Amino acid sequence: MINHPTCSFFLVLFCWFCSPLVAAQQSTGVPSDSLYRIRVKQATHKSLLIPGWGQAYNRSYWKIPVVYGLIGISGAQAMSYHKQYIRYRDAYRIRVDGDSLTIDEYALTQTNALLKSNRDAFRQGRDSFFLLTLGAYLLQVVDAAVDAHLSSFTVGDDLSLRWDVAPARWLGGPGGHSGSAGLGLGNGVGFQLGLVYHF
Repeated sequence: MINHPTCSFFLVLFCWFCSPLVAAQQSTGVPSDSLYRIRVKQATHKSLLIPGWGQAYNRSYWKIPVVYGLIGISGAQAMSYHKQYIRYRDAYRIRVDGDSLTIDEYALTQTNALLKSNRDAFRQGRDSFFLLTLGAYLLQVVDAAVDAHLSSFTVGDDLSLRWDVAPARWLGGPGGHSGSAGLGLGNGVGFQLGLVYHF
């Protein structure tokens, strides 16, 4: 039998999946600026709910393995460090409990100071990787929001870089011949190199 919290979760999940369809059906009377804001909000909310969903919503599918790679690797390292921390913590507790009948697994290999140092090192590593996991999660949320924000930004041909070579002009004068040649960029921005000679 399905309990009440499970039903609530599936109801919220169903409403979340249906919300883009409702927004798309009602999009005819909404100004483009409102649609743009809805798109950014949808991408942000989706990536907050499930990592990588915002990237899929933005059709940046190549980012999804990167998202799960960052979160998965840092999360796996955090869990590995946590397990080692638990082992060293329990061993240190056994070592300092004052009971001579309890012997820890590192009794023959590590001193009290080394045991405590290893425990602290694994705890620090665990905390660092937990923070990295959280940072990777927040980074994919920011990436989804920024990607949705820039989705309406179009780059036209006017922003491309073009090289134009100006034709050479040869002028005759009383003192001989002179010439100049030009080299410049498109859209009127550029420079010109000149060559003047006499013979």
